[in-house]
Amino acid sequence: MRNSAGFTLIELMVTIIIISILAATVLLQWPGSTINLREQAEQLADDIRYTQSLAMTKGQRYRIVLSSASYQIINSSGSAVTLMNGSTTMTLNSGITIGALTNLPNSLINFDGRGTPYTDTASPGTALASTASIPMSANGETHTISVTPQTGRVVVQ
Repeated sequence: MRNSAGFTLIELMVTIIIISILAATVLLQWPGSTINLREQAEQLADDIRYTQSLAMTKGQRYRIVLSSASYQIINSSGSAVTLMNGSTTMTLNSGITIGALTNLPNSLINFDGRGTPYTDTASPGTALASTASIPMSANGETHTISVTPQTGRVVVQ
């Protein structure tokens, strides 16, 4: 008489099949694009703050230039700044876009040495008169980045 402990091959295969079905179901329902959208909005907000910080630290103008699917940080001499991803342009993840900008007619925010936001590259330039809104959207969801005049405070909503 043998006393065996363990599982049979059939039991093991049935267990693996059940786990695979559950994993596939969860993966299909995972809200990946929603998480990516929020992450990208936070990244853009951080890069706007970084642009303001560069301007204040170096005592010269830096601007962030926005397009529908990417953005760049440009210094006062017109050269692009290398970003954390190692390139000079941050491209948004697939399916995420920057919508129509409110109160940013030139698709840029220019900060002076005091951190004050401007809407153009002229010096002294046109100061941001009212809160600027940068909407980012994907799959019907939108997060808006707001930049306040005078202080340049950045908030993601």
